[in-house]
Amino acid sequence: MGLSTAQGVFVRPDSVLKQGQRLEISLPDDDGTFVSTVEEIGDGNLVLAVPFDEDRCPVMASTDTNVICSFFDGYSHYKFDVEILRKVRENILVWHTDKPEKVQKIQKREFVRVKTSQPLVVRLPHVEETSESMLFGNSVDLSGGGICILLDRPLEIGSSVSVELDNIPGIGLFNVAVTVVRCVEFEEKGNKEYHVGAKFDHINPKIQDKLVNYIFDLQRKSSHNVKH
Repeated sequence: MGLSTAQGVFVRPDSVLKQGQRLEISLPDDDGTFVSTVEEIGDGNLVLAVPFDEDRCPVMASTDTNVICSFFDGYSHYKFDVEILRKVRENILVWHTDKPEKVQKIQKREFVRVKTSQPLVVRLPHVEETSESMLFGNSVDLSGGGICILLDRPLEIGSSVSVELDNIPGIGLFNVAVTVVRCVEFEEKGNKEYHVGAKFDHINPKIQDKLVNYIFDLQRKSSHNVKH
C-alpha cells in the first residue's frame, strides 16, 4: 500500500524494485541520462551496474554523489535518490549505494523524460520572418513539462522562444512557447554543438495530456525493446 503525501505517492522499495530492473540514471551537473540495472538488492543497500556513456566509457561519479534513478515497470513510473558509497569491480563494474527508504510513484503530470530524436524548429521572438529567425535542430529528450534540444548555436538562459514538433499522435503540429533553463556546450566531430534545456510555458492541459500519453507510449516501446 502506498503512502500519499503533499509531494506525491510513495511506496516501499521492495514492493517495486526487482533484480535486473532497468534504470534511467541522472547525475548532478550533467544534462544526460544513462542506463543502468539493479544487480542486487540488500537489506540496506543496492548494487547498480555502472552506466556507460555514448563512447562506451564508464560514467565517472565520485563517492557521496547523489544519483537520481527512475524506471518504468510496464504500468507506472517511479523515482528515487541514492548516494554512491563505493565503486567495485566484481563480474562487472558496479556502484554500491544506500537503499532508499521510499520510492516515489510518479503521477502523470510529474513527467519522466524519454529520449527521442525528432527534427524540430526553434523560432526566435522579435525577429522578422527570415531564415535567421528559425533554427533547425533535433529533440534529445521530451517530457510533459519540457524538452532538451540539440542545436548548432547556443541560446541564452532565460530567453523565450517557441518550438515546433510535427507528427505528435493526437496533436499533429505541436507548437509551444518555452523558456530556456539550461545550455550545455559540447564538441562533436570537431564541431561545437549545444544541448538546450527548456520548460514549457502555459501549455493547454488537453494538449499536455496528449503529449504525456505519447511519452508513455514511447516508454512502453522502449521497455518492450529492452526486454526482447
